[in-house]
Amino acid sequence: MKGVNKICLSCKYFRLKTVDAGICRVMKDSDKNYPVKKQTDDCVKWLDCGQQYYIRLGWIKAQTASTE
Repeated sequence: MKGVNKICLSCKYFRLKTVDAGICRVMKDSDKNYPVKKQTDDCVKWLDCGQQYYIRLGWIKAQTASTE
């Protein structure tokens, strides 16, 4: 896809936990735990999440505004 940044924040398998990081729900380790990833990380199993990307950006913006 042209113009799309293949970062974790725009991936279908990424779930935000904090403003800075979340978990990758497709890559489990041997203990059945999901790895913690930063928003700007990427991987080979990236899949576009569409509108969910903008919902996540709004959530991050609201969280940072409420802490200030």
